Amino acid sequence: MAGTYIKLRVHLVWSTKGRKPLLDPEWRGRLFAHIDSLVAPHRVRLLCAGGVRDHVHLYLELPASQSLAEIVGTIKSSTCRWIQQTFAHRAGFAWQSGYAAFSVTPHDDNQTLDYIRHQETKHRERDFAGEYLWLLKRHGVSYDLRHVLE
Repeated sequence: MAGTYIKLRVHLVWSTKGRKPLLDPEWRGRLFAHIDSLVAPHRVRLLCAGGVRDHVHLYLELPASQSLAEIVGTIKSSTCRWIQQTFAHRAGFAWQSGYAAFSVTPHDDNQTLDYIRHQETKHRERDFAGEYLWLLKRHGVSYDLRHVLE
């Protein structure tokens, strides 16, 4: 078969270091716009972004040429610097060291978009730790409970 044909969509989740509630709702939209500007030059599409005070969810579409680990590293390091430099009261901001990534099939697009867009509502029922473990179990990801929530 000639050519490369790919539709790779990934739901990403990670927390602030120590799950501290540092992502202020007043500027969270600016954070997501910044992420969009970071990934666009890599031909990565930010399809949706959401989150609450202690974590973010991103729904990305990646080209075949882009490594997931590299794009996550770029997003996390650049946004950490941006938050520290843009908001003086967040000079000590940091992300957790890890992240979770889940592949999404096209028929699950609407469900994933809805889930990410309604994070505020979802977290009235479940905290980040509960949500993170639920997502890992739902997607069949093995983890060590001693280290998963650093």
